[in-house]
Amino acid sequence: MRIEDFNEGKEALRAMTEKMLELMAEKKSPVFNLALSGGETAKKMFVLWREEYIKRIDWQRLRFFWVDERCVPETDDASNYGNAKRYLFEPLQIPEEHIHRIRGEEEPGAEAVRYSWEVKEFLPRFDQLPIFDCIILGVGPDSHIASIFPQSPKLLYDSKSYTVSQHPVTQEYRITMTGPLILNNAPLLVPILGTGKHAIKKRLHEGYSDEDAPAAYLLSRAQDATLYVEIED
Repeated sequence: MRIEDFNEGKEALRAMTEKMLELMAEKKSPVFNLALSGGETAKKMFVLWREEYIKRIDWQRLRFFWVDERCVPETDDASNYGNAKRYLFEPLQIPEEHIHRIRGEEEPGAEAVRYSWEVKEFLPRFDQLPIFDCIILGVGPDSHIASIFPQSPKLLYDSKSYTVSQHPVTQEYRITMTGPLILNNAPLLVPILGTGKHAIKKRLHEGYSDEDAPAAYLLSRAQDATLYVEIED
């Protein structure tokens, strides 16, 4: 796990995007399978990509998948796919066939199974599991990563590629990538921006890796993980 510190969030997102461009240049195949997370950091990333990388990223090569999704319709402001659609896909006119979304409006258990099969169908395999070319992950103040919360450590080891999670406070259902798929040899790019994340940043810097901190637990075990951290004053 590598940690790079930045004074400003946009600098961190630029550095992360440059790394993604390097990964795309290294891969010679015609498609690049990218898994996205959601939240406020993702919105900032999409805006940056539109404003500064519209001509530098080969959008035709990208195939978009999701790390996790809230179980809400795409029209809901909380929908990770809905925000990507509004902030990136529609402005850039990304073809629908290049987008593999989790259908948050469907029954969670059935959709987790369906999406696991979709990912399995489209991606190559490594160690019996699908492998992405790059996974962009977020980290919450409580150290959750994807939608793996400290209260659901079993998802760190779940044999399924995607499964159902539940937010410990709101009880909202989510569909999430599990620990084994996150750790399946894909490069992990992790922007950690904004205030309120001092504790998790400190844990990551110190190498804390207990199960009650899912982000630290997984990132400390990843073969290739880079954190792009905005330093708080």
